[in-house]
Amino acid sequence: MNHQVHLYQIDRDAKPTDPPRPTGGFEVAADTLDGARAAAIARLTSEGRTVRSLSFLAGGGLVVVVTQPAPAPAVAQVGRARRGGR
Repeated sequence: MNHQVHLYQIDRDAKPTDPPRPTGGFEVAADTLDGARAAAIARLTSEGRTVRSLSFLAGGGLVVVVTQPAPAPAVAQVGRARRGGR
């Protein structure tokens, strides 16, 4: 069975009043709602996105709000952290 995933994105530093922005969607194939949830999360995390919330729609389908992952620290910062910040 195919399940429609409606995708929204919100910035990491968004204010509580900032609404998520619709960013498209996709379908996942699964026999159960739990399987659909797992498939949607797996796809989004493989794309480097962080799932902030996931809800099921009464009429079928899923709504997922994602954020982009935090930027990786710069190489110089990583080196300092390993040496104890000195």
